[in-house]
Amino acid sequence: MATDASAVIPCEEAPAVDDDVRRRIFRCVLLHRLMEERIMLLYKQGRIPGSVYTGRGQEAVGAAAGVALSADDVVAPLNREMGCHIARGVTVAHIFRNYLGRATGPTGGRDGNMHFGVPEQGVFPLVSMLGDLVPVMVGAALAFKRRGEPRVALTFFGDGAFNCGDTHEGLNLAGALNVPAVFIAQSNRVAYSTFTERSMRNPVLAQRIEGGYSIPCPRVDGTDALAVYSTVREAVERARSGDGPQAVEALTVRMDGHAAHDDARYMDRELLHEYATRRDPVERLAARLIADGMSADEVASLRDAAAAEVAAGLAEAEAAPAPDPATLEQGVYASPVR
Repeated sequence: MATDASAVIPCEEAPAVDDDVRRRIFRCVLLHRLMEERIMLLYKQGRIPGSVYTGRGQEAVGAAAGVALSADDVVAPLNREMGCHIARGVTVAHIFRNYLGRATGPTGGRDGNMHFGVPEQGVFPLVSMLGDLVPVMVGAALAFKRRGEPRVALTFFGDGAFNCGDTHEGLNLAGALNVPAVFIAQSNRVAYSTFTERSMRNPVLAQRIEGGYSIPCPRVDGTDALAVYSTVREAVERARSGDGPQAVEALTVRMDGHAAHDDARYMDRELLHEYATRRDPVERLAARLIADGMSADEVASLRDAAAAEVAAGLAEAEAAPAPDPATLEQGVYASPVR
């Protein structure tokens, strides 16, 4: 997993981010990377039905945003924000149980992907339709505002989702109602295989969000976990304090194809090499930890602990029972109200 340490550009200095937060984010990005590597292997072995959507190269955004939230806040992660689930307390075993279709998984074996939520952890379930979760989280934020609760609702969307009507309707409604919502735009340069410059005249999402909806939207390097954390944390606290909706555009590169079946041959090879060797978000954070005084042995220990956590979680999921075929029709339709 590690790259040539001498080539890696460390995260920028962030003295305001304390050591505990750094370690939490590092654990999340490590687990995200290691889990998806194992999930891809399971998929190639034919043990995961359907497909797999990874966030390699984008781990810093979901992880840092998840850590930036408070315990009472809510979040709706998408396909590429597994680290956000981890940050919110969702266990490795819980995620593996869903991918392996186990009866004790969050969807009871009905889905083999990231289409699940964990309400008790404040995690809303993912739906595949791009942009749909923007108005959903505006609704959650409106509920918080009406009840006078100092809580924030956060969700993500990508370049492709910014071309969908629900995203714009949600942003417009958030601004009109002045709700405590935060939107993270993951600008990874491509929607499936269509480059952003080919699908919109102005590909700078921050300009369009600020100009179209008067929602503040700073841009941040999405491969720098500490910069993402600091920027999102500030946005969350502004929303919580009554300043209305906030947004952040995180500039990233998707280092894998859209899904496991996509070899991403349309991507720029030199760009991918640059990000893999110099701007890998996991290695950039590791380099910053070492630059700020953490020993290489301690970083290695954190890597080993994450690998052990993934192995234990997978073993627990593999030991879980498969769903009983007799229950196939359960949970498909709601029971009628009488």
